[in-house]
Amino acid sequence: MRLLPVAPRPFDDELLTSWQCRVACRYSSTPPKIEFWLGRPPIPMRASFKARDFQPDKDMTWRWARASRLKEPDLQRLALCDLQRSEDCYVTNPLDRGVCPVCLDADAEKGGDHYCRRNWAHVEAAVCEEHGVALQSTCQRCFRGGLFQFRAMPDGARLVCAWCASVISERRGRQPRQDRLFESMSAIGRAIDGKGFQLDNVAAASHFLWAPQPHGLPYITCLGISFPYGRLPPSSTAKAPLSTLPLAWRAASVEAVAELAGLVARREIGTVPPFAHEAFRNFRGGEREDAPKHIVATAQDESAELKLRTDDDYRRLALDLLKSQAWKEMPSNTGRKKNRAIGRLMSRALSGG
Repeated sequence: MRLLPVAPRPFDDELLTSWQCRVACRYSSTPPKIEFWLGRPPIPMRASFKARDFQPDKDMTWRWARASRLKEPDLQRLALCDLQRSEDCYVTNPLDRGVCPVCLDADAEKGGDHYCRRNWAHVEAAVCEEHGVALQSTCQRCFRGGLFQFRAMPDGARLVCAWCASVISERRGRQPRQDRLFESMSAIGRAIDGKGFQLDNVAAASHFLWAPQPHGLPYITCLGISFPYGRLPPSSTAKAPLSTLPLAWRAASVEAVAELAGLVARREIGTVPPFAHEAFRNFRGGEREDAPKHIVATAQDESAELKLRTDDDYRRLALDLLKSQAWKEMPSNTGRKKNRAIGRLMSRALSGG
């Protein structure tokens, strides 16, 4: 059996793939290449969540443990399948996860390696549970996204940007606390851990927000919350939509899911509009009656179901909006913030809220 000259021990809350990458980077290699060197067929990294992190292959962990002079249980205990969370409650694609730069700085200050925490792979993870700052999936120097890579440096293994090789660190700009997002994230986490009807509500809310609609975009686009730049991701028809979304779009969904599921109180600013709450209640009622989840729109459906207002109706709505107190309190500056505020008022007026 071949042995690795140097192999760090895994941390208690570390992902198995994180540890394997920390080991491999010390030899300018990758986990699949190390496995081939150890005499077994390598497991590709692209589709490795279940075989590496969730329910690791026993032969793989045995070989890694022997080569690293560790006991096999030291690696088997990192399996996520033993943590009472189903596979749907994890983000399976590493590209869609984030990291906490404050945690990474703390690792470096202790003289140790950077490493990826298990809870960063939670489906609701958008904020660091310890520091309350938003998780980061893009480089703060070159602003490019993509999977961060481990690189061996004189003071230990460090996560770096694959494009510009900058070490991921909070020192490039202190991040504000995301208390509101953290509240929603924590509520969803408790629902997942507790299972029961609250978890059913969370699953239903995520399906509702991202389900294809017969006459337009999914409901996630109708909410009065900040959205990431760039195009909307394809409508998710996955069993667990949140587990397949990029980090920024999951963060935008977490607050709405928590509110629709009744895990947090409704908010005055940036809240889910009344029409969305009503649509969700109808969606849940249809669910219980085993209504079809994916509806394909046809020209006949559109002519039968669309009830258009008259020009006079729209004129009256516009005049009422201009006379409202909310319009008078509209931000005077132009730009994205004002456009979002106008969009919220228009949605509220059209829904009768």
